[in-house]
Amino acid sequence: MKKYIKQIATFALIAAMASCSSDDDIDYTSVGGNAVPKASITRLDRNFDLPITIYTKEGVTATKIEIYKNAAETTSDPTILGAKVADATIGTDGIATFNTSTLGSFDVFPVTSNGTTTLTGKTGTFPLVVVSTYSDGSTTRAIYTLTVGKGIVWKVLDADGLPKTTSASSGVSSVNYLDPTPVNIYYATVKNGSTVIDKVEAEWSFDDGVTFSTIPGLVPSKTTQTIDLASLDYVAAGVEADDEVVFRFTVTAGTQTDVITTKITYADQVFDAAKGGTLSNSDTTSQFSFADGLNYDSAGTANAEITFVAPFGFKRTSDDVRVEFVKTQLDFDTTNLFEAEAAFNSGAKVSQVTNLDTNQTVLYKITRNVNLGTKEKPNWQDVTYYGLIKITDDIAGATSQKLSFSYQEGVLYQEPETTPVVIETAQ
Repeated sequence: MKKYIKQIATFALIAAMASCSSDDDIDYTSVGGNAVPKASITRLDRNFDLPITIYTKEGVTATKIEIYKNAAETTSDPTILGAKVADATIGTDGIATFNTSTLGSFDVFPVTSNGTTTLTGKTGTFPLVVVSTYSDGSTTRAIYTLTVGKGIVWKVLDADGLPKTTSASSGVSSVNYLDPTPVNIYYATVKNGSTVIDKVEAEWSFDDGVTFSTIPGLVPSKTTQTIDLASLDYVAAGVEADDEVVFRFTVTAGTQTDVITTKITYADQVFDAAKGGTLSNSDTTSQFSFADGLNYDSAGTANAEITFVAPFGFKRTSDDVRVEFVKTQLDFDTTNLFEAEAAFNSGAKVSQVTNLDTNQTVLYKITRNVNLGTKEKPNWQDVTYYGLIKITDDIAGATSQKLSFSYQEGVLYQEPETTPVVIETAQ
């Protein structure tokens, strides 16, 4: 009861301020109680009985609770009442309710674009005043700003790796084309308990959001959903490398809808950034490793992948190094991994190349046993890399030969099989 009296006194001060009485004339505990809304809503809650908690002094009951628009639209002046919204229904459990359908349209909130404000927003706030009358003849006016939030939101992973944190975007902007590695986006619908969600529609667009079609194989959840962008059959839909796809998810509850969108690029698979290297017939730079970009002398064969051979060439250091070479006309600056794979498969594969000139290119394919886990929990697996070498200089001395080159590598992820999409859902 003490905490109720404290709250009553606080709102008595608001009521007193509204009546413009002097502080000396006010008995802050003279009012019978207070009534305060206890919920926010979303766009979907267009027919929701919003609860108002009633606090009263012992022996006093609330006889009437009225909801008005706050014409002052401030939190400091409850005296300017706007249009009446509703008379709340007072229950016997200390809770009153009014239906949100009486608030008016949920599509007319102020929104500013390019310096111009229009009443076209889909989320915003309703400034309200709750006027309560009590059996002891006292009244209170409680200011309340009712927030109308989105009915469907993006979720991103929190510190525990769970999709809990609400985000303004999906958190994903690209997926490697034909890469089966899962890339997930998450959405969740938001509503109050009595609101019924009719459906969620999942659509995509290949013309920058002009026309949309249903995403095949995807059954949207009405609550939360995890969607693996890599597993969708986007190739059959006509998506090519570097195409942008706009995803749209629309939730419907009665006559109310809400939408979220995200733009995802199915990015071309390209080489990593180029690096530089040298090889020569001098022992100190006679061997090289593409993996770490370092030179080794004859004592470092175990760490090297290629060794210099005359004239102006190189070969794998041993049969334990699983690398093959193909001389090619591929453009070092523009070739992607798909083109590299095709050229390698169709080319003449050799274990060494010689007579290399400036600007000549060599394609290679190498398989390394790589730890994909951690030091504590190793996970050693074979990983195949495609690489492209461009000779940048070949220098001949009286007895010396030296090759300078740029090289770049990348792992090409293969196209997944076309299978039914498996999506995590929660109904």
